Amino acid sequence: MVRAIFGTIVVLMFFGLFVHAAAAEEVKCEGAIVKVEGENVTVKDGTTERRMKVEPGTKITSGGKPVSVDDLKVEQRVKCVCDRRDGQMVCTTMEIMRDTP
Repeated sequence: MVRAIFGTIVVLMFFGLFVHAAAAEEVKCEGAIVKVEGENVTVKDGTTERRMKVEPGTKITSGGKPVSVDDLKVEQRVKCVCDRRDGQMVCTTMEIMRDTP
């Protein structure tokens, strides 16, 4: 009986570690777009440039209305929420700020 309980606890601990490691780290940034290359967008956040992938499921809005990656332009100010997956930033939401071109 003790052996079964111990085995169950060990399995649950490994499962918890696996789930924690597989979870994506959320990263928020705000800045100006400095480069748009296909599905990759680079945003300058202060002194840091963040390169992120924009996927078909990325929610991009301008003035509360949905827009596409084709509407993104250099110098637009944006707010982004990204997931860091396998060392790559993947944008989940991007909002174009109203005060930009």
